[in-house]
Amino acid sequence: MTRFVVLASFLLSVLSAGCAPTIGDGCGSATNCSVNGDRQCDLTQPGGACIVFDCQPDGCPDNGVCVRFNPEEARLRVIGCMRQCSSDENCRDGYHCTSAEEMGLNGMGQPYALVIDADPPDGRFCVAD
Repeated sequence: MTRFVVLASFLLSVLSAGCAPTIGDGCGSATNCSVNGDRQCDLTQPGGACIVFDCQPDGCPDNGVCVRFNPEEARLRVIGCMRQCSSDENCRDGYHCTSAEEMGLNGMGQPYALVIDADPPDGRFCVAD
């Protein structure tokens, strides 16, 4: 009986590890994103979004790109790992693939977003529609 419990626990942990949330996945709380506390749930996004706040250049997980929103306004600045994409199909429902250039300028004529990774593959990321 003990072997069965150990085997069942092992299989359950392996299966749950394969379903670990990634950057950009939907969430309702931080525990939906990571039990380790390395990802937070951004509830300002539709359906929530698992992100890493205050990322450093080239510091995001493999499927993320570090983006600074409102880069010129320190009090409004938000920095986070966003899901990297090459097309809308890489984003979940209700989100689309864009680049900082495509996001355009804010009300003060400054870029709304800036990819701060040193060498992003194509600098595209998922944002809410």
